[in-house]
Amino acid sequence: MRAEDLRARVERRGDATVVRLAGRLDVDNSPALRAAVLACLAAEPSVIVLDVAGLRHDDDVALTVLPALAQHAAAWPGSALTLAAAPPSLASALDRMAVARLMRMYPTADAALAGAAATEATERVRATLPPMLDATAAARHLVGRACTRWGFDRLRDIAELVVTELVSNVLRHAGTDMEVTVAHDRRLLHVSVRDRGKGVPRLGGRPSRPAPRLGRTGREKGRPDPDEGLREDGRGLLVVSALTRAWGCIPVPDGKVVWATVAN
Repeated sequence: MRAEDLRARVERRGDATVVRLAGRLDVDNSPALRAAVLACLAAEPSVIVLDVAGLRHDDDVALTVLPALAQHAAAWPGSALTLAAAPPSLASALDRMAVARLMRMYPTADAALAGAAATEATERVRATLPPMLDATAAARHLVGRACTRWGFDRLRDIAELVVTELVSNVLRHAGTDMEVTVAHDRRLLHVSVRDRGKGVPRLGGRPSRPAPRLGRTGREKGRPDPDEGLREDGRGLLVVSALTRAWGCIPVPDGKVVWATVAN
């Protein structure tokens, strides 16, 4: 990411991600920082460490992007967001804004990674599925096994219904391969589906860009008829909204991630 004089270098450290920030953060380039962190979040790391040793700011208003990102990270796939190596002036500003209530702060990035490793780890399972009709059954099987393994039996039926709706949306509107991820953290179960479609799902409305018509040949190969999905467009997301603690969609460069969180 580069926006004016704000720079970010992303490093993968096992199941964690370190984002080293340098330059000046202001209200104009804070959306670029938000986009960069959300892109990292889409990969569902166990923790994202923002190394802010080289970050400068002139106005505390620009720093509001940090607690907003922390709340977003906590909500959807169970990834934590922490800060590391804040210089004195930045640390003072973050203290005035009570950012520490939402984000843990560490003296170095290595200390942040060690702190994350010492806490309860988020377990997750993933599967890549083709855009075929039996993808919904495979996704339900993945979620069901995960719920049994982690002791989330009370949520099994709800979680299976949620993942069925998310996968069905991919089949109806994107028609691409998808990655289904199930994770848990304490009492929360997180389900997400990543696809390569460009449309953004809308609650109770048509997608912004419907998938192209597949035609009869596509249906004979086991691919869904998109017209059938459009007739009931938005109903599946209404079900997801009613059954989950939170849900949302994050656009990524090659598609999007739709996620949902269910409380045990």
